[in-house]
Amino acid sequence: MPDQPGQPDQPYREAQDRMRHTPSPEEPAAPLPAGEAGPLNDQGSPEFNVGGVERALSPKEQLEQLISYMNATYPAPDTPPPWEGGTGDPAEADRYMGHLADRITHASMLMLGSGLDHTMPGVAYGMNIAKIRDLPALSDIPDTPGEPELLARVFVPSSPTRRWAVSLHPGGLWRGSGISLEQHWRPDVAAAAELSGTTILDLDYPLLPGATLDEVVSSVHKALDYVAAQEPASVTLWGAGSGAALAVLAAEQRSVDGLVLTNPGLGSVDKLPAELRGNRTVPAPSAWPRTLVQTALYDDTTPHPTTTEAHNATVIEYHSTHTIATPEESRRRICDVADFLAAVDATNPY
Repeated sequence: MPDQPGQPDQPYREAQDRMRHTPSPEEPAAPLPAGEAGPLNDQGSPEFNVGGVERALSPKEQLEQLISYMNATYPAPDTPPPWEGGTGDPAEADRYMGHLADRITHASMLMLGSGLDHTMPGVAYGMNIAKIRDLPALSDIPDTPGEPELLARVFVPSSPTRRWAVSLHPGGLWRGSGISLEQHWRPDVAAAAELSGTTILDLDYPLLPGATLDEVVSSVHKALDYVAAQEPASVTLWGAGSGAALAVLAAEQRSVDGLVLTNPGLGSVDKLPAELRGNRTVPAPSAWPRTLVQTALYDDTTPHPTTTEAHNATVIEYHSTHTIATPEESRRRICDVADFLAAVDATNPY
């Protein structure tokens, strides 16, 4: 179906088109002249050659080059929430995250070479998503008095398998909406949906401190209730950062078939003020369903979770900080999410 003015997928596709970068080599119009051979470059050391050494950088070295440029050119704002001692503006942090994919693509072309594929996952895999629709209030489910309004977007792949997932964005539970949601998180959601054949409901959940943790978890439960009403083949919860903690909390009171935890900030719940946290604690890994845990080898924000108690958890590490990774490593991370989603089978009747 062609895009119509005002539909949510039109600006999404236009934004992705602007970010597309697929290098195509060009042959010279005529053979280059042979010229004369230069003098032998004998420096007595294999580590030094005039003009450099032709070799491929390792994933770690590529990341180091990328981080060096990003830190010098686009310093990250203060991101911890106020109850963890942060003094930053959440809107400023959201703007930084919203521009991150474009900046990483540009920095990668400069620092790693334009001959490599620097396409981010949303552009590489999410462009052919079949349908994107908004659920302004999940109106198919009756409202509960006092419950906050729910905002969600559903990504329907071109070849749906009846598998469903609910995705929960990062942001410390106090930010991650707006430009960060639209330009940083949801392109990855679209890519994972299209690659896996999974229909994904991405929930723009209420943020703290305007809501309590109980209200936030309740919004996830309502999204899961909506998904269950669609008679899914399976249901997975996918959360990143503090969204991963939210996914684990929501799974405690709703039966789901799988969890995907990307750079999980499970410790964020214990750091909440009592008036926001209530009686909530993150369940132990032994209580998790089948789980994929994705961790950053150089995470500068959250410690790696202890998953030794989870008998059915798979842990994959990536050459990444909490927010910065090369486009190639970002694509690998989303491909792993998609592979997991495509393999989740129902363990509960819906």
